[in-house]
Amino acid sequence: MVKSIVVTGANRGIGLGLVKELLKNDQIGKLFATTRNPSKSPELQSISDPRLVIVEMDADSNSSIGKAVEQIGKVVGSSGVDILINNAGVLYPVDINAPINRKEASKNFDVNCVATMAVTFAFKELLKAGAKKAGHSQVVNISSVLGSISLTWGAVPPRHFTAYNMSKARTYAGLNMYTKTLAMDWKADGIRVTAINPGWVKTDMGTEAGELTVEESTSNISRTIFKLGEQSNGLFYNYDFQPLTW
Repeated sequence: MVKSIVVTGANRGIGLGLVKELLKNDQIGKLFATTRNPSKSPELQSISDPRLVIVEMDADSNSSIGKAVEQIGKVVGSSGVDILINNAGVLYPVDINAPINRKEASKNFDVNCVATMAVTFAFKELLKAGAKKAGHSQVVNISSVLGSISLTWGAVPPRHFTAYNMSKARTYAGLNMYTKTLAMDWKADGIRVTAINPGWVKTDMGTEAGELTVEESTSNISRTIFKLGEQSNGLFYNYDFQPLTW
């Protein structure tokens, strides 16, 4: 039984979809869904399941992250956290063929990369506790093939996605390297780290042009997460558990 899962950015899109899909699994004890503003997350609030705990957390604020970790820690106690799913992200369109808006371009990096690292480190002790109880715990970074250098060829997204691609590329060159580094550095603590591409999904960020519905993507991601093992540590997978290159 998976005693506790944390999903960040759970108020809409893929995060919300993951909450709904994961709650279909009766082997999950507690699911903590973080959102920047719970009062403005009506669809998340409408989910009626005693295992769901909605937690206020702004991934861009260290103090907010700290409060969320403290709140979750009080609930899970010595059992810790079994799975942390880093899903929170943003997309600020930046046109590379026009004067660059430095603030918006930088925000893509800060939220999609730096905030993910900050959140993961903040949960380290709870993940260690989870691994101590269950033998291992798991970090899942929801990434994107948009940032994969080797998979750039083929259908090319609009150029205003470039800053997002670069932030995700930094997720691969940075966060994915960080994933591999954590896979080595935290292995002794029983913590595994894996990146997953959700596909091109019909969300506010993916637009209606997306190839997958939220349910199609998240139902597959949920299954993939529970297939992850020691051999998956430090690797990158598609939503359907197919290995991907960086």
